[in-house]
Amino acid sequence: MNTRQLFPAVNTPSATQPDLHRELQRLIDQRLLTPLFQPIFALDSPRILGYEALIRGPETSPLHKPEQLFSVARSARHLASLEYACREAACRQFMSLGLPGKLFLNMSPLSFTDNNYRDGVTREILQRVGLNAERLVFELTENQPLDEFELLRSASDHFKRQGFAVALDDLGAGYAGLRVWSELRPDYVKIDRHFISGIDQDAVKREFVRAMLDIAHRMGNKVIAEGIETAAELRTLITMGVEYAQGFYLARPMAEPVRQVPSALFGFQHERFPRHPDFFHRTVGDILADSVVVSPGTPAAEVVKMFRADVRLTCVPVVAGNQPIGMVSRVELLNIFAQRYGHELHSTKLITEFISPLSLTVEIDTELKVVGQLITEDPQQNLSVDFIISEQGLYRGVGTVRNLLRCITEEKLRAARHSNPLTQLPGNVPLYEWIDYLLNSYTEFVVAYCDINHFKPFNDTFGYSYGDEVIVKLGQLLMANIDTARDFVGHVGGDDFIVVFRSDDWRARCEHILTSFSEIYHTILPTPHNEYWSQDREGNRQRFGPLTLAIGCVQPDPLACMTHHQVALLLADAKHSAKRSNGNCIFESRRRTPYPS
Repeated sequence: MNTRQLFPAVNTPSATQPDLHRELQRLIDQRLLTPLFQPIFALDSPRILGYEALIRGPETSPLHKPEQLFSVARSARHLASLEYACREAACRQFMSLGLPGKLFLNMSPLSFTDNNYRDGVTREILQRVGLNAERLVFELTENQPLDEFELLRSASDHFKRQGFAVALDDLGAGYAGLRVWSELRPDYVKIDRHFISGIDQDAVKREFVRAMLDIAHRMGNKVIAEGIETAAELRTLITMGVEYAQGFYLARPMAEPVRQVPSALFGFQHERFPRHPDFFHRTVGDILADSVVVSPGTPAAEVVKMFRADVRLTCVPVVAGNQPIGMVSRVELLNIFAQRYGHELHSTKLITEFISPLSLTVEIDTELKVVGQLITEDPQQNLSVDFIISEQGLYRGVGTVRNLLRCITEEKLRAARHSNPLTQLPGNVPLYEWIDYLLNSYTEFVVAYCDINHFKPFNDTFGYSYGDEVIVKLGQLLMANIDTARDFVGHVGGDDFIVVFRSDDWRARCEHILTSFSEIYHTILPTPHNEYWSQDREGNRQRFGPLTLAIGCVQPDPLACMTHHQVALLLADAKHSAKRSNGNCIFESRRRTPYPS
């Protein structure tokens, strides 16, 4: 939440410009700046991600408001001094209150041009107050004209070099949003309040936010929606898949902020689509690589020679027989030996004394995404240290962080490319590939085709808005009634969904879906519409009742069906049989083998 904007000129009739400059210096010298903290909430599993610090002057001061404070600082060329004072006040109070999570600090790139700017101030502040750098996020605002873009880049590079996270504030409100976003590649992006205000009633804003979310997910950025002021805005953002939220509706900025997640977030959790499992559970075995190994008795000097002889060697695993002990990092070991008297002090020591404290060993069947979370979510983890892969505790090889992140990125891009834009559920391509995967592994499964009866007349009568809501609700209903570890939901277009069940109680799940769907119709329309007139597909006007759902099921024989095409033919017949009832119906086909060619 940026409060500075372009530092507009402050008109204070009762004070001259020199008076305001002296008042600014007084506030800095006497430490009279007060931080307020506004929490930022994670929506997926409701918790506090961190707090944004917002600075205020004394209420009796003409520089009480932040826009006045920073405008005067800019005119007095004391922007850097004010930034440092704000930074120290916020960090000190954040630690004094014992607040959880991260601390988000606003920062103007213009302070880099100030005469009082100097490097290392932030590190000094953190050491004084005892705050870890991993907990700090600097919010940079893209509010400068294009000719000052380099200031923004310099600020971002400066903080990243020091190990701080960076957030791009007010995305969409500045001069060159996409250019700044693509070149800075921040850890977080905060969507400007303009796009959040009234988003529940504005389809255009929803499309812009969907596009921002899509880009952010592909780039690996975390998205924060700021300025949320109504329940309807929050509900809309949750259903769209926004990860983090901030705004007056959730919590206002306070000197002693809330530490509990508001009940409103728990009330909206059923609106969110549960995360769908990846289409293929790739494991670290897919990126297993051979590596030279050393025994625990190897002198450190020999490993130094190995590193110096091969610049491609980044890590060496230490293995005792078949038992993995740990990983030695090239950077860590060479840094030790590069110190004065390093060779004399350490050359005869055993290599086990130099095993990286960040060594990680994982089993060969561990999913890539699980290892990715272990590595990227630990602020202490060094991304230059590769990991050891074992099988039942025995050494098998190594995995590089570079290959791990590349594979995860490829899977995320692939998933996004083939997802339905309305429900964000997997589309035809991943669905067909999943069915082929099950057939090739000779796995028993049931496929259920879910189709809404007379959806077109309903859509024509009540409009696309209600029609889309029915589709979204049905997608949520299906996801709520599957075992996400075993089953798969695909949205193949329009009002058509396909569920691939491996759960033994699939029929009971279908029956519950059918029962629950009948309730959707009455919760969506503002008033009861048990009957309405519309045209059927042949153009004949007729009376229609509440929406119903047809579910056609088939259990293909994995020994007889070779591809998803054969399953699709079986499923099409089951669907048509289910729809003949013109009401809520589950039809289970007895045919399991493909039709003769």
